[in-house]
Amino acid sequence: MEINWEKIIDFIYKTGKIIDLHKYSYYFLKELNQLIPFYAANFFLFDEKKELIGDPVCFNINESVLKAYNDYYWQLDDIRNLAFDQQQPIISTELMDYKCWINTEYFNDFLAKNRLYYSCGIDIHADNKLLGTISLFRTYKDQNFTSRDLIYLKILAEHSSNHLKKLFEIEKLRKKANKQNENIINTTAESFQLSSREKDVLKLILQGKTNEEIANELFVSINTVKKHLSHIFNKTEVHNRTELAALVYR
Repeated sequence: MEINWEKIIDFIYKTGKIIDLHKYSYYFLKELNQLIPFYAANFFLFDEKKELIGDPVCFNINESVLKAYNDYYWQLDDIRNLAFDQQQPIISTELMDYKCWINTEYFNDFLAKNRLYYSCGIDIHADNKLLGTISLFRTYKDQNFTSRDLIYLKILAEHSSNHLKKLFEIEKLRKKANKQNENIINTTAESFQLSSREKDVLKLILQGKTNEEIANELFVSINTVKKHLSHIFNKTEVHNRTELAALVYR
């Protein structure tokens, strides 16, 4: 069985550059489709309690399909019941007896209806903790997933495990920093009696936004932003953004 190591290394290089947890899932599936072609896919992220983090990233699976699954069909998903939180990749045809399974409500009313005939997937772990679940789907007209596809998934999941673990830690630090920053902004706004809108402008200034960017984000004119900025400078008795930042983070 020939393994295309050049493509695997290229995949690891491209996805390894992603440092945003919420962007990682999307780019992982995008690059994976070059290595393991699929019709549809999803990528779920989980917290330490195995609870879903936000909405999953989906390819060719729209919101109505995802809602139908979350509202009802997950209860009938035998593959999920058998394969969830497992260390090894799986193919649906090796897990299920298709002669029987294609006659079930879940298969006919959900999978077949959405052209999701073959599936394979893997769970991503780090330190024996579940971090994510990847599911890939092909239509009836496509060829089934192969043993080589499972090997690719295994290799990439092991790489993803290390990177995803780091991204979770970065996300924790980012949330902590954001909370501290929010507290600092609230304290500054209260101390200098800034209005609600002036507080919004202050927050964006400290993020390094330009007047134009602030205007676009707050849906106001640049002149309005300049007026708010002038009021902030007067109330805090500073002359420019640098002095303002120094005052806030003193």
